[in-house]
Amino acid sequence: MALSDWSVVAELVSAAGVIISLIYLAVQIRHATKQRDAQGIQLLRAEYLSSIDNCTGTRENAEIFLKGLNNFSDMPVVEQACFHSLIHPVLHGFHSLWEAHKAGIVSTSDLDATRDQFVSLLLTSGGAQWWASFKHVPPPGIVSYIDDSIEGSRMLLKPATESVPWLYLE
Repeated sequence: MALSDWSVVAELVSAAGVIISLIYLAVQIRHATKQRDAQGIQLLRAEYLSSIDNCTGTRENAEIFLKGLNNFSDMPVVEQACFHSLIHPVLHGFHSLWEAHKAGIVSTSDLDATRDQFVSLLLTSGGAQWWASFKHVPPPGIVSYIDDSIEGSRMLLKPATESVPWLYLE
């Protein structure tokens, strides 16, 4: 074989090496992206669940949260503000999961489960009163989604104060 033949073989081997390297990098990037997305979902879930847990994590929070769910409008303004500080992070966590779903990161089943839990809070008399007083603040897209979810689930979901008996105050 002549030297020029060997240079052609070397170029072919080199081209094959470049293609194999590109395929390897694509696989690695895809794997890293999936791992990052999974970690992001875990973080979103953890933040949402933490905000839920905070609502009843202390006796004081639990008392305010229960009063708010049962009759927000009858609470003194200071207690309404405390209730808002408990439920607003829950709304924010749900909003984050909804945005992640729109981006294709969170599955529909995960979003639906979280939506049902959140909407059941808003189906309570106090939750509905709070939502009516606050829903002018969040972005219109999430407000429409929540309002549509409330309307669509009235026959399917029970208010949290009915489905979770310890949330009901007599």
